[in-house]
Amino acid sequence: MDFWPEFIASSWGREFVAGGFGGIAGIISGYPLDTLRIRLQQSSSGSAFGILRRVMSSEGPAALYRGMGAPLASVTFQVMAKHWFLL
Repeated sequence: MDFWPEFIASSWGREFVAGGFGGIAGIISGYPLDTLRIRLQQSSSGSAFGILRRVMSSEGPAALYRGMGAPLASVTFQVMAKHWFLL
């Protein structure tokens, strides 16, 4: 337990933690756009806004985040691997 205060207090520790949170925030914010892009490529007609309205009305807002577990897990494992590599 004495490791974390020293780790966060160091400059590279703060950057490491900030990078992990930044990666998670990037996935959370970008994943719905990626979902719309994929649905737009699969659709033969309609705009991105039309597909967004259709998804929101028929499947709900959670449909934009469906399948996000794997990318979040990959960021988490990358952060943990870097942590153990630095020790």
